Amino acid sequence: MTEDISNSGLQALNSAWARGREFLGTEYAILGGAMSWVSERNLVAAISNAGGFGVIACGAMTPELLDQEIKATKELTKKPFGVNLITMHPDLDKLVEICIQHKVGHVVLAGGLPGKNTIASIKEGGAKSICFTPTLALGKKLIRSGVDALVIEGMEAGGHIGPVATSVLAQEILPNITDVPVFVAGGIGRGEAIATI
Repeated sequence: MTEDISNSGLQALNSAWARGREFLGTEYAILGGAMSWVSERNLVAAISNAGGFGVIACGAMTPELLDQEIKATKELTKKPFGVNLITMHPDLDKLVEICIQHKVGHVVLAGGLPGKNTIASIKEGGAKSICFTPTLALGKKLIRSGVDALVIEGMEAGGHIGPVATSVLAQEILPNITDVPVFVAGGIGRGEAIATI
């Protein structure tokens, strides 16, 4: 009986990993966290070149700076990477346009609830949208708005998304959202932590 449970658990884990790899177009279903002033071209390219998925942290960049950063990242890697945009940025629409012009495959929206028009612009431009959710209800709302994947992020990431631990969010959300890929974040810095979720 224990062996059957272990095998079914392993099959479910492998299925989830395969879904994430397919969605990202990478060897590993691991996204690099978009940390402002840290997740820039060198780190992003290193993550992507190692088989993961690097994400440029746009933060407060101007459209011109983001344009330069994407170009510079493309010089360092030919592998997939994404861009994280803050939804409260005053030039959000221009930043989305820059991502589309450069054919960035995945745009991560953070720092607030994105509007349907922003999600639609990303999708119409040929990219996939990924959004953060701190609750099951908000995750379902984002899916209805058209997002292609979700990130659940616990308080271990610095507490800026909510007061709930990553492990609690995973137990609440992962069994109940299966129609889009869900990535787990917050306090995960080693392979052992990845394996426990």
